[in-house]
Amino acid sequence: MNTEAPSSPRPSRLERIDCPVCNGALFKHLFEKQQEPFVSCAGCGLVLINPRPSLTQVAGTYDSGYSQGYIKKAAKKIARCRRWVRRAARQQGPGGRWLDVGCSAGFVVAAAEEIGFEAFGVELEPSAVEYGRRELGLANLAVGTLETQAYPASFFDIISMYDVIEHVADLNRTVAELARVLKPTGIIEIRTPDVGHWSTPKDLATWKEVKPSEHLYYFSQATLCRLFARHGLHLQRRRLMFKSALNCFFSRGG
Repeated sequence: MNTEAPSSPRPSRLERIDCPVCNGALFKHLFEKQQEPFVSCAGCGLVLINPRPSLTQVAGTYDSGYSQGYIKKAAKKIARCRRWVRRAARQQGPGGRWLDVGCSAGFVVAAAEEIGFEAFGVELEPSAVEYGRRELGLANLAVGTLETQAYPASFFDIISMYDVIEHVADLNRTVAELARVLKPTGIIEIRTPDVGHWSTPKDLATWKEVKPSEHLYYFSQATLCRLFARHGLHLQRRRLMFKSALNCFFSRGG
């Protein structure tokens, strides 16, 4: 397995990036799926698609219909979100402001409101936000990205990103904004597929979490923590998962 910068002519729809975790430019080619190359950073081990779809293409994935399968299971999803919210609230304490990034139809937002939080959500897919506003009565849902909302600094007590960060195109811009809007005493909960989990297949090409044009990054605990540390956010605790997922809580404290 050769260590090299991503090479060979690729369709113009793909763009090359340096590693968002360590700024490295050397990568090991792992495999290709649907004409997209999956590589690991030679410097830190982050697995990613590189070259990758353009930002326009990535955003287009969420324009319409992406969340419809999720919404069809609304009752089941709301029950699950209640469990997630109560667990995070026990970690941080009741009340305050909650932000769910990549909120889909707002099931986490609804669950947080139920236990007394002033809850907000931001989501790229307009139809999912419209569903949450209409069917769940959620006024604080916004269409767009975290960076386009211009929330005040030090505004949120809890920020959640459940199965979202692997989709984010500009990781450092997003994590910097998470740090900016988090209260000094707040927490950020991240859940994402775990490339280092014992149950993750050694042949990553067979892993069910490998999704071209959708999951752009595949983190281990080490690479996720290194990314967040760049922005002054440090691992507070990790919840061990039976399935191949990372569930980590970050705060501004060391």
